[in-house]
Amino acid sequence: MLFGIPGSLKDPPPMIDEAIDIVISTIGQSAQIGATVASIRQSQHTNFTLWVLDQSVDDLTEGALREHVAADSRVQYRRVPLRGMTATRNSGAALGIAPSILFTNSDCTVDPGWAGAMATALREEGIWLAFGMVLPGPRLPGLEGNATVLAVKDWPHGGVYRGNRFELSFGHGHNMAVRRDAFTELGGFDELHGAGAPFRSWDDLDIGYRAIRRGGAIAYVPAGLAYHCHWVLWRDVWKQYEGYGIGVGAAVAKYVRCGDPAAWLILARWIAYHGLRQIPAGIWRRNMGRVRSGFSQLIYPWRGLALGFAKPVDRRRCLYQRPH
Repeated sequence: MLFGIPGSLKDPPPMIDEAIDIVISTIGQSAQIGATVASIRQSQHTNFTLWVLDQSVDDLTEGALREHVAADSRVQYRRVPLRGMTATRNSGAALGIAPSILFTNSDCTVDPGWAGAMATALREEGIWLAFGMVLPGPRLPGLEGNATVLAVKDWPHGGVYRGNRFELSFGHGHNMAVRRDAFTELGGFDELHGAGAPFRSWDDLDIGYRAIRRGGAIAYVPAGLAYHCHWVLWRDVWKQYEGYGIGVGAAVAKYVRCGDPAAWLILARWIAYHGLRQIPAGIWRRNMGRVRSGFSQLIYPWRGLALGFAKPVDRRRCLYQRPH
C-alpha cells in the first residue's frame, strides 16, 4: 500500500435490517445503469431507498430505469441540473434520513451482500466512513484491446485507518459508505472536487482525509464488494490521470491553507509513485500509455496546486467555497 498498512477491524454484530440510503449520481450512462440498479435490488439487505440523481441532457437514462422505478418503490429517480458528481451526491444524501448513506456509481454492479456489509461496518465504534473491495467488471464492447480498468481495490484483508491523515489507500468513492451524522459533521463532499467539478477528482480521498483529521476512522470492508466497469485503453489513460493530478494538487493547496503544511508530503508521494515510478515501469514494459501517464503527474499536480490557491476556502470545515 502506498500510505501504509491499516489497523485491525473487529467484526461488528450482525446488522438488523435497518434503513439505509443509497445514492447514485449519473450522467449519460444509460447503457450501464440498468445493471447497476438491478444488482442493488438483489441486495440481501432489503430495507433501503435508492436515490438515482440523473444529470443527463437526454431521456435515455430515465427510459432505462422506468421498469425498475415502476416495479420497486425503493428506487427513487430524480432529474437534476448539471452540477457535478459531488454536488449531486450531497443533494441525494439530503433526500434521505437513514443513519447510513452508501454511494456507488452507474458503471458498477454490487454483490448481494454489499449493502449489508457496508452499513454493518459503520456500526463499529468510531467508524465514520467505510470503503469496500472493488474488482474489475466486464469490458464494454470496443475495449477488447490493450486496456486497463481504473480504480480497483482488491486487498483481501479488512482493516481500519485512523490517526494518520496521510494514509489514504483506503479505497474508492464508487464503493463507499458514511454515517449520516459524520457526513453532516464534515459538511459532505467538497463540491469543487470530483467528476464534473473544477478539480475533477480526489473527492473520495478528500473526505477521508478530513474524517481522519477530525478524529474519525475509516473501515476497509472486503465483504462490501463491487465490480467496476471503467475500462480504458492504455493510450487514453493519461487523460484520466490529468484529472487525478489536478485533484491532488488542489487538495494539497486546500490542506496547506487550512493549517496543515505537512500536506506537502501527500504531493511528494503522489508525484514519486504515480509520476517518477511509472515512467521507467512503462519504458520497461514498452507501454507508452503508462509512460505518458507518468509524465502527466509531473505537470498536472502543479496546475491543480495553482488553481487551488486561487479559490476561496472555508478553513473551519476545510472545504472550497462553491460560487453561487
